[in-house]
Amino acid sequence: MKWLTLNEIVAQTGGVCVQGKGNPIIKNVVTKRYKIGHHTLLIDLYTKRKVDSKLFKKYNEVVVMTEKPHHFTHLGEKVMVVQVDNIDETYWNFIDYYRNLFDIPIIGITGTCGKTTTKEMITYILKKRYKVQSTYKSFNGGHRNHRYLLGIDEDTGAAVIEMGVDRPGDILFYLQYFRPQIRVLLNIDVYHLVGCETPERYLKAKAELLHDFDPNYNTLILNADDENIRQIDVSHIQNNIVYFGMRDGCHFQATDVSYEKKGMKFTLHHQHQSYSVYVPGYGKHNVYNALASIAATCSAGVEIKEACERLASFQPVMEHLEFREGINGSTIIDDTWNVTPLSMETALQVVKEVADTKKKIALLGYMPQLGEGEYAKNEYERIGRKVMESNVDYLIVVGEEAKEIAKEALKCGMNPTNVYFAEDGTDILDILEPLLNNETIVLLKIPHRVMVQDSFKQLKSTIIES
Repeated sequence: MKWLTLNEIVAQTGGVCVQGKGNPIIKNVVTKRYKIGHHTLLIDLYTKRKVDSKLFKKYNEVVVMTEKPHHFTHLGEKVMVVQVDNIDETYWNFIDYYRNLFDIPIIGITGTCGKTTTKEMITYILKKRYKVQSTYKSFNGGHRNHRYLLGIDEDTGAAVIEMGVDRPGDILFYLQYFRPQIRVLLNIDVYHLVGCETPERYLKAKAELLHDFDPNYNTLILNADDENIRQIDVSHIQNNIVYFGMRDGCHFQATDVSYEKKGMKFTLHHQHQSYSVYVPGYGKHNVYNALASIAATCSAGVEIKEACERLASFQPVMEHLEFREGINGSTIIDDTWNVTPLSMETALQVVKEVADTKKKIALLGYMPQLGEGEYAKNEYERIGRKVMESNVDYLIVVGEEAKEIAKEALKCGMNPTNVYFAEDGTDILDILEPLLNNETIVLLKIPHRVMVQDSFKQLKSTIIES
């Protein structure tokens, strides 16, 4: 965080000091009481939580901004207390003030799948030039964003923000925090129906990316090949859109896509120039991630040739279609970080394209954010059909909801003796272990929240060589 004086902050947020004196240096701003430390400003959003007197007395230069000063005045003069009329308004005044301190490229990325990998690709490219602030893994949303904004300081040259959508309004929240000048939309499939209820509302939630779009200041980067993205009305900002994809007319177009050792190779076309690109990680989806990353970093001032060269040494993200050596010479594809219909369909396609003559085994789990309604059932059935299209030899499904995948695969003609229902990792291991050898490839596509359970952790540690 950029260090600020209390007087600077009060001048922007308002408030009256009702306890303590001075103009301390603020080195950290928090919203939760247990996170205070030396030289900390607490913006007291969570007023119902108990005040730990011992904690406050441990630290020097602590300031509290609050609507309820009586919660803190008993702590004594060591803790400065600034009373404000509206703590939420104070908080957002501070966020706006802090964001305005920095004139650096900020890139915001959203999409149903590929956000984390694309964010990491962009960060990796930019790090050759800048100190880069970016969201950690897939951990974002709510006031968790606070720490990412405050991670920007005088030495930061760029920021890359992953913007997830659980429900309508989430993208607006990200835009309010970070105000990204470069906005990237990777794809839109059916997901997050728990919060969005219908595919139509989910699409509209993603389309919030266009909110407050300034054509003189912002760039929108879109996947031209995505059918749902094409449903969004962008006619009012058409001249400020950069398209990437494989179809003709894209500003960043990929052709001659092929599988290479441990990754993908393609030719990139941009403004009558062509570039040979290699990106580690299998699958055409990874080509789209790479195209979006090159387009975004180009908009941030990086030369295309440099971006392409950096991508060649990019390290794929853990548990994102991660190829591992399994027991008895088998191949295990660990794709357990997140499970969505699009990512499951993509993973099955990768298995089909890399397996060659090997037996294909798919371990498929339920998809947490689909919920249990009619739309969810349709998506599970769609995956069942994709299992058949991918020529999977053995199917193991985990969880009550995921049974619809197996039912549809059976309906489409899959051999019933090769379809299994499992409840835990122990059941799966009993089924799987006899099948594992150097002629089998296994897709492990079970949600992370299931994989952290003891029996599933044991499964993974047993079938994957350390």
